[in-house]
Amino acid sequence: MVDSPPVFCPRDPDTETNLRCGRCDVLICPNCLVQTVVGSRCEDCAQVRTPPMFQASSGELGKAAAAAFGTAIALSVVAGLILTAVGLALGGVVVVGGVGWLVGEVVYRASGYKQSRALQVVAGLATLASFLIISFFAPFGAIIGLIIGTYYAIQRVKPPRGV
Repeated sequence: MVDSPPVFCPRDPDTETNLRCGRCDVLICPNCLVQTVVGSRCEDCAQVRTPPMFQASSGELGKAAAAAFGTAIALSVVAGLILTAVGLALGGVVVVGGVGWLVGEVVYRASGYKQSRALQVVAGLATLASFLIISFFAPFGAIIGLIIGTYYAIQRVKPPRGV
């Protein structure tokens, strides 16, 4: 019996393999294969794509950013004036936290119900803008509100793991 020489995966040259793509018959290793309903495929034949709900276009990002910053700035100025009039020094925690939650929802809806890393950045930056504005009116405790608000804003538009 003659032993055949070892063959290696073209995408992962350090891995020996005997697996082949079920469609194009190219060598694939267990690290490179994509399991589909019709069998193991190479990445090219599997045509792995990110679902559209996790891809925000530049237009959707622009709409989400305008809505997020408009909401954050308007609510922060109004809430800051109310905090000053009422005299609540620690009200910044609640205001920035609440604005962060609302900004996350606004970004989600303005983007057409999308979720992506870029939308997370938009939501986080808009919450930061709210924090900076509220800090002028109620400097004590607003940093805790920033943490809470940013968490809520980012979680609302966070894509699932692996996307």
